[in-house]
Amino acid sequence: MNENVYKELGATLQVSSLNSAPVTLNGSFSTQDKNTARLSFRMKGDNLQLDTVEACVYLSSKTLKSEATATIDTAYNTVSYVLSDEEISHAGNIDGELYLRYPNGQILSAHRFRFKIDRALIDQNVEIVEAVYNTTIERLMQEYRDKFNNLDIESERQLAEIASKLNTAQASADATRVEVEGYKKTFEDNQALNKSGDTATGSLNNTAEAAFNVSLGYLRHYIGAQTENTIVRVYLGYVGHWGNYVDVTVGATTPVIGENFFIDPITPTTTYLTGGAPLDVTRTKTVINGVEKAASNTVSMKNLIEMGRKNGAPYFKGNAEYDGSLTFDVSKTASTLFYDLNNIGETQSWGRGFGTRTNVRTAEIGVSGVGKAANSIYLGFDTAPWTKTSGVFIEKSTKKVFAFNEEMETVKGALAKVDAFKKSMNTPHIPLTLKNGFTAKNSSLVGYLAIPLGNRYLIWLKGWINANTGIIGTMPTAFLPDEVFQAAFSGAQQSDVSVNPTSGNIEVTAIGNATTAISLASVIYITKEVVS
Repeated sequence: MNENVYKELGATLQVSSLNSAPVTLNGSFSTQDKNTARLSFRMKGDNLQLDTVEACVYLSSKTLKSEATATIDTAYNTVSYVLSDEEISHAGNIDGELYLRYPNGQILSAHRFRFKIDRALIDQNVEIVEAVYNTTIERLMQEYRDKFNNLDIESERQLAEIASKLNTAQASADATRVEVEGYKKTFEDNQALNKSGDTATGSLNNTAEAAFNVSLGYLRHYIGAQTENTIVRVYLGYVGHWGNYVDVTVGATTPVIGENFFIDPITPTTTYLTGGAPLDVTRTKTVINGVEKAASNTVSMKNLIEMGRKNGAPYFKGNAEYDGSLTFDVSKTASTLFYDLNNIGETQSWGRGFGTRTNVRTAEIGVSGVGKAANSIYLGFDTAPWTKTSGVFIEKSTKKVFAFNEEMETVKGALAKVDAFKKSMNTPHIPLTLKNGFTAKNSSLVGYLAIPLGNRYLIWLKGWINANTGIIGTMPTAFLPDEVFQAAFSGAQQSDVSVNPTSGNIEVTAIGNATTAISLASVIYITKEVVS
């Protein structure tokens, strides 16, 4: 059997500020209880959590001062400690105290206790009174002479051994010095840079594809969506302990800076908190409304700026702030700023340009398209500056320009509309059917022109008729006069103004010789509104 046997002293300890008197453990140990004297305590208390703490036992007496780590059994809430051989050898009354150390650096005194170690009989000093040993002075002197002689010989041997080691060490040091000088010369010959704080005085060449990176430890920890003003406490964890923490308020707009890390602002829609932390952080923990959630592998290397090449093509990647002028030499044919469409999917929509932003776009000048086709050029505002409604939009497919969704007129288009208007004014001569014996004179074609005038027509009669009196004709329904202009029908020669009814009858009153021809050129009127 491999089970160990222990002599155990223990008690139940109530972790509370009310228990101040030390607990006396019933029983005692012996100085011969080596590796078997075990202290065992059952822990009780409100909100007592032993899974993340470290227990320490401190022992004190007139001859003993000792501190050691105890064993915790979280299943039974017990703390135990087996006294070392050194500790068990100190007979007498022993005062002890149990401490609990927490990951954040806090220490809790759980309870004080005391117990006794009895001195075993075998360890007691027993005076020998029955046996008397007689030794002559000469014998004692001889024994000491022999010891001194042996000591002299041993000293010489040790001195010789030390001298040999010193010679070996000196030879090794000389070899090391030569090696260091060689490394130094190699560094100087190759103009190598120190790890930090050095300055290069010549060209730096790097043939690697990922030639230079500016990086940080990127922290990403799942928290789920949280309501406005919720406090999220964030801990950094290292091997064996938890480090410092910061409190982040949901809805705040600035990063929260810790001792050696930072946390980005958290919005009510954020499900992962992000930030930067040292790469030796092995885990993180959040506390939200009293609920703790720990996660491992939450910090990884992230490149913020990358300089390198892809095969023979150099690249620069990263969202960087640029402070200064950016100049392109016009004499260089390859100095144009452009967006490469070679790697885009055939159905992917895109809009790329340069402009102003807060957290979102506010204005931008750019190009938009689908796949490898550029479809439009835009100068727009707000979060979607590439749309027709956001500003000036030039559309390739229609060859049209829009300003805030209104099509802009070109010179060519405007001239075409003017020509169309002029053409609309060149209306045909429509014949008028003559009535009541009226006939055309002077080889004329009696009729009228219907000239568009907004939503009306301007009617202008033309031609010559014989001198007669009465109704010469009736206008079509589409060209009836407005009531205001009913009395405006007049002949070239008349003795009075005739009233023309809404029927559109045109009446003349001739004067003079009956053979005199009458011109209708003075008959002009405006029609009623025409409903299309």
